[in-house]
Amino acid sequence: MDDLWRLLHGLAAMTPPSSGQMLRRDPDLAVREAIKGAMPALAKAGIAPGWPSDVLRAAPAGEPLLLADAYGSRYALLAPFAWGEQDPHWYCWDIDRCTGDRVVHAGVFASPQEALTEWRAAVGTHAAPAFAQPAPCDQATARDLLDPLCRSVGALLLGTESRQLIAEHFRLRQRARALCGSFTLAPEPKPQQDLNPIIDDFTAWLRDRDDRSPEREDVATLADNWSHLSGPGYHACSPHRIEHAVILIADGYIEKYAEAALDLLPQWVEWCIERTGLTGELAERARQAAANNRWDGSDGMDLRRIE
Repeated sequence: MDDLWRLLHGLAAMTPPSSGQMLRRDPDLAVREAIKGAMPALAKAGIAPGWPSDVLRAAPAGEPLLLADAYGSRYALLAPFAWGEQDPHWYCWDIDRCTGDRVVHAGVFASPQEALTEWRAAVGTHAAPAFAQPAPCDQATARDLLDPLCRSVGALLLGTESRQLIAEHFRLRQRARALCGSFTLAPEPKPQQDLNPIIDDFTAWLRDRDDRSPEREDVATLADNWSHLSGPGYHACSPHRIEHAVILIADGYIEKYAEAALDLLPQWVEWCIERTGLTGELAERARQAAANNRWDGSDGMDLRRIE
């Protein structure tokens, strides 16, 4: 009987806290009404009422930590949580911003070291300790990374998510809301990015480097779709981000316009490499991804591994 009540309480604890501004209906109240309605059937089955007076939720128990891979577009955000003084643990969100602020993995860990070991194994060599070390995460950055999880109850699923990520679907949102709800700084609206300086900068760079002046419309197509990938510094150019940009443009435009924009991709990535200061193997991987600037229509992208 106790196990059943723990299960019901766990389900309730994964609902967001009361917020009339965010939801039309208070989820706490909905859960309580459902439990109250089930009481007669539970009593008839011989299960004594065991619902607590309050829904206990895990609350932040310290400051968050952040890691980024060497390309600056894949993040591990970690934060300590506990139920009062009980069951301290760390929660980790693995966030890939190459494809638009997607959490590709999340889970509970006994320590930050345990979480980071798993994250580095998933991301690959460019998340090795030589490239990525944890640092305190300020409130503005944490809120920016977790904002998509705090804005809605549900989220679009692609159908390729792992069973473990599906199992975390509600808890990862509850933890995100709890962490952001503890911040003292109010969120600031994001200004819309003006792409004209970016288009001008790339065009001037290409003219100086190769003595060519591309069509502004083609550069604008590339710049606009690159910006849709959100999150990372604008010039971040991981192979995963490059691959996704190819798919966006090839799938979203008439063939001749898509090819005109994608023909600029190798130079675009070289420009990004210069702006980010990438060198060695990291830069070569980006160049190789940019050289493959056509899409065959397949969808073999692994959402978690990006090497």
